[in-house]
Amino acid sequence: MRPRDDDRQLMAKVADLYYLRDLTQQEIADRLGLSRPTVSRLLQRARAEGVVRIEVNPPEESHHDLARELEERFGLREAVVVTGRSESPTLTRRALGQAGARYLDRCLKGREVVGVSWGTTLNEVVHHVRPRPLRTTVVPLVGGAGQVAPGVHANDLARRLAQAHGGEVHLLHAPAVVASPEVQGALCSDPGIRRALDLARRAQVALVGVGALVPSSTLVQSGYFSVRELAALRERGAVGDVCTRPYTRDGLPVDEALQRRIVAVEFEDLRRIPTVVAVAGGLEKAEAILGLLRGDLVDVLVTDHVAARAVLRSLRAEREVGR
Repeated sequence: MRPRDDDRQLMAKVADLYYLRDLTQQEIADRLGLSRPTVSRLLQRARAEGVVRIEVNPPEESHHDLARELEERFGLREAVVVTGRSESPTLTRRALGQAGARYLDRCLKGREVVGVSWGTTLNEVVHHVRPRPLRTTVVPLVGGAGQVAPGVHANDLARRLAQAHGGEVHLLHAPAVVASPEVQGALCSDPGIRRALDLARRAQVALVGVGALVPSSTLVQSGYFSVRELAALRERGAVGDVCTRPYTRDGLPVDEALQRRIVAVEFEDLRRIPTVVAVAGGLEKAEAILGLLRGDLVDVLVTDHVAARAVLRSLRAEREVGR
């Protein structure tokens, strides 16, 4: 037998003991009279040379390929893709909420500062969070949200999330959008509001929703923007909002004067937070999700397969045009 064949026989033997018989690398080393580093190198070579092939068989509805492509295209730490229900936005939001809550459950270890924005999808996330004594400190990332149902307000979401974790909540007693930059400056000088925003900037984890600039959006329902004002933002290049701040398809802020009227963390604040988790789905939010990803504003995306496909389709179409 040639030395090369001997090598492959040994690789196969080591792989069999490790993958099929569940021996540890040290146990294999002791059994075969090898060093542990040699066993490790043989396992690496076995995979590289095709002696071992590892096959992952995800569940039918895991959308593993979509998640992986999103991660690779946008440098995401993780993408979670659930099955969307085009005929029922309510069911899609519920699926997103459950997936977002499961991710938080994996992500949070205890005693983190967690920032939370607002919206109907985040309401579902918080609703499905598993109660655990994590002792997190939770703070809103954005001020109150006008006339919408209390359950989607950042303060209410922060309070409920803190309650689920047996933690502490710091409320942000300010509107999300005010009449002028001068009013915003005066509000942000208030000691209580300043403390809440400073704490939000120091969050280790941020949970954010993504808004689409459409008439049914929470921005319009809140009373902060009219349909006409939303259309004007779109004419200026806005495609979505995060923490009430509108941005372009490249994730850049839109309308500097408006930005200075918003009581919320800024884009640079979000980029400095170690883990920003965005939860959003549905075809109407695809453009907004794409802009958010291009702006390097999130680390983890929880979305549905409808939005994921639309985002990737848009990306491919742009590349075709650019050729």
